[in-house]
Amino acid sequence: MLTALATAGVLVTATAGSAAALPAPTRISLVPIGTYATGIFDGAAAEIVAHDPQTQRLFVVNANLGLVEVLDIADPSNPTLVTTIEASGEVNSVAVRDGVVAAAVQADPVQEPGRVELFDTDGTLLAGVTVGALPDMVTFTPDGRTILVANEGEPAGYCPGDAGDPEGSVSVIDVSAGAAAVTQDDVRTADFAAYNGSADELRAAGIRIFAPARASHRTSSRSTSRWTPTRRRRGSRCRRTTRSRS
Repeated sequence: MLTALATAGVLVTATAGSAAALPAPTRISLVPIGTYATGIFDGAAAEIVAHDPQTQRLFVVNANLGLVEVLDIADPSNPTLVTTIEASGEVNSVAVRDGVVAAAVQADPVQEPGRVELFDTDGTLLAGVTVGALPDMVTFTPDGRTILVANEGEPAGYCPGDAGDPEGSVSVIDVSAGAAAVTQDDVRTADFAAYNGSADELRAAGIRIFAPARASHRTSSRSTSRWTPTRRRRGSRCRRTTRSRS
């Protein structure tokens, strides 16, 4: 039976024969040494993986269940489920730094503002703040003092008459005072409203603006842009977006 796997591996390098006056290329191969099976195949059951070197744990987004599975890989040949982290909603992304786990949590419906929730590596909730609609990726800056969040702002659909098209944005969270001290005042969110009405200029600069069955008359602060109906190409269809667990 096929299953979704979170795989611990080792890197093996091999140097190819050097060519005259050229640096020898380095080839990297991955050799699996241990696996963890969720028991779910093709259902986003091991979607995002973050490694904490301090605890030798993996934090794995199981989007099928909407939570984070915590694996002990102290023995990488035998990854073991330690616990799970359940947030206030479905988890889309996870990152870990200096003992703090950041989870990007979507709202219900997903067009509403989501949250970033902070936990310790044992899964204890430390803090939570509101960010933009559909936070879909979260990461720490290299110095660990700031969390960056990409808010996708996915629309309810691309069909004429569909309601609900939130703005895409980027949220910046200051965690320099410690995760447990984070409040809403530590969150800043940047939108892209300054580019509204600049679709032609952006296309000329090489930026692709597109959507199923529609073309954009304007560029707005939407991760997908705000789409207005134009002529329909033969055979094209509008599409409604859905986010549900398998």
